[in-house]
Formats: sequence, structure tokens, C-alpha cells
Amino acid sequence: MKTLIVALALLFVTPLAHSELKAGIHLDEKVTVENGEVLQLNGAGLREKFWVDIYVGSLYLAKKNSSVAEILSSPNAYRLQIDFIYKEVAKKKLLKAWSDGFEKNQDRETMAQLKSRAEQFYSYFDINAVKGDRYVLDYIPGKGTKITKNKMLQGVIPGVDFKNALLEVWLGNFPADNDLKKGLLGL
Repeated sequence: MKTLIVALALLFVTPLAHSELKAGIHLDEKVTVENGEVLQLNGAGLREKFWVDIYVGSLYLAKKNSSVAEILSSPNAYRLQIDFIYKEVAKKKLLKAWSDGFEKNQDRETMAQLKSRAEQFYSYFDINAVKGDRYVLDYIPGKGTKITKNKMLQGVIPGVDFKNALLEVWLGNFPADNDLKKGLLGL
């Protein structure tokens, strides 16, 4: 009987050894991206607005790093995963948040260079986000930033400059949420 109890306990605990639980969302400790790079969970946090949990953000890197400058200058792949936990976020609010995130962290010249690619990014948020939606933003060196929603490819946006501008929405000097930034950096 003792052996059966131990075996059942191990059965239920083992899946959690390979994932982290954040606000009810299981996050893999490691992921493999399209180019074969294995990335590890750098950190995760909650995007909150007026004390309401909106989504869990998680950042995967080739190796753990808490330096924004080093993360932005890295030539390696990364994954930023967004798991919505709020019942519904209006498309208009999402687009405003992404737009504000880009504009607060980039100068006018950079925004002018990014304009068409930022608009392409916004087009992937053409409906409200609902609880359970998962957006995965994978940067693949030499290819660009691949955006998927619920495992369906939305598109790929080229450019290291876009990769960095997108990451700065969460990790820049004016992040979407300071606590989320700290969580993504593993602090």
C-alpha cells in the first residue's frame, strides 16, 4: 500500500518538475524553437492593470540573464509567451497597449522605420483576447519574429530592430508593467 501511495504521489508531482505554475498557467522549463535552439525559462510574471490579472508573460532565452542590454544584444533566439487569464481583453485595449509600449520606448526616427512592421504586428490582434489564448512571439535569427496564436501561425516580422523594439515593450525603460519586467528578468 505504501508503494502505491508513493507511486501515485510521484505520478502527480513528476509533470510539475518540468514546468512552473504561474497564476494557473503551466510554463515549460525548456522549449525548442524552430531553428533547433533549446531555450530555458528566464522568468515569468503577471501583467496587472488596476489590481486585475490580465496575462502571464514568460521569457525564454538561450541562457538565463537579467541584463536588458545583454538580452537585447544577444544574437540568439528568444521566446516571449503571453497567456491570457482575464476573461476578455478588447482588441482596442490590446492595440493601445502595444502601440504605447512601442512609442514610449522608441524615438520618432526608430518608430518611423518600424511603422509598417508595427502595423503588421497589430494586425495579428484583430479580435478580442480571451482567457486561454496563448500568443507566442519567437525570434528566430536570420528569419525574424514569428507570431503564433493558439498554435496557429499569424505571420513573421523581419528585423533585429523589430525584435528589440518588441522586447522593449516589456523590458525597456518604460515597460508595460514594472513587476512583470522584474519577473521576466528572473528578479
